[in-house]
Amino acid sequence: MELAKFAKLKDEISSAKNIIQLRGLRDQFQQSTGHIEQLHGAYDIEQWNFHINDVHDTLIRKTVALAELRMVGEGFGPPPTSYSYLLLGSGGRSEQTLASDQDSALIYEDALNNEEVKRYYINFSGRVVDMLKQLGYPPCDGKVQSNELMWCQSETEWKEKLENWFTDASWESIRYLLICADARSVAGDEQLFNRIRDYYRLGLFRHVTIMERMIDNTVQYKMLVGIFGQFIKDRYGDHVGSIDVKYGAYIPIVNSIRWLALNNHVTSTSTLCRIDSLFDKEVISVSEYHQYREAFLQMLSLRLRAGHRLEEGYYEGFSKLNLKKLGSDETRDLKKNLKIGKEIQKHVLREFGR
Repeated sequence: MELAKFAKLKDEISSAKNIIQLRGLRDQFQQSTGHIEQLHGAYDIEQWNFHINDVHDTLIRKTVALAELRMVGEGFGPPPTSYSYLLLGSGGRSEQTLASDQDSALIYEDALNNEEVKRYYINFSGRVVDMLKQLGYPPCDGKVQSNELMWCQSETEWKEKLENWFTDASWESIRYLLICADARSVAGDEQLFNRIRDYYRLGLFRHVTIMERMIDNTVQYKMLVGIFGQFIKDRYGDHVGSIDVKYGAYIPIVNSIRWLALNNHVTSTSTLCRIDSLFDKEVISVSEYHQYREAFLQMLSLRLRAGHRLEEGYYEGFSKLNLKKLGSDETRDLKKNLKIGKEIQKHVLREFGR
């Protein structure tokens, strides 16, 4: 798809009358951008990543609006309070590929009849999730979705939940806090979300040991390169000769940059913006800035190169990439950038004195 056509597509999405029209536009989007998997240049990847996620945002935002109309049409009425619909995971970081699953949450304003309001938003979120499934977005395997009670709560309940996670600081609580670190409001009252985000930031200050507790979760995934510079590839099964570009390359860098950002009071959620802010704050040097960006952009590119498929109506991405698909220059760059990923993980440990 030519970049000039993205604006036209977004206008058509915003004007869609129903979910059937939206599905047609989603399919058109997928088919028109399939050749992105052939892009290699860092500039191209950065620009296309922006436009792809802009379209995803527009699709999701329109789905939320249609869900509001459906609630009215079914006799439940309009939203009883203000609310904010959040994207988490790759959506929160504005790093969705052509085939990402749903990771979402919802915050609604406190109300005297909280239980009644809660039932409304659980029903509302259920419609959003179901409609997004109709658009080809798979549900989250871990049930990190706005229609789950755990992820659909009032402002006060969210603050209490965050405080409990900060205080508990177990592996699971830390995992939830790291998920929330990538949250971004995509529809509704952004100020409502901002208050929760500010409360989250205060929690980092109040619980002084929390950053250390986050380290083990942060570095749990290792870069798939050995001590002698060799690739650590799948040796058996259906993906012999492949590497897991998501969990063995992309996620380790994302996690490490997120930790550095949180530890240095950076509020951005996208990895590239976090790298920019870390440089602005002089946390990383000029050479580290360029190396970290280059390494991350190649991982974005490889996630797209891994491809996707249409399975039972859902667009599902692959995480394994056979290295035979890469040219010699790309292979060389990948080895270098996997080593840089290791250095970023060392940076995390070094910054905390471990």
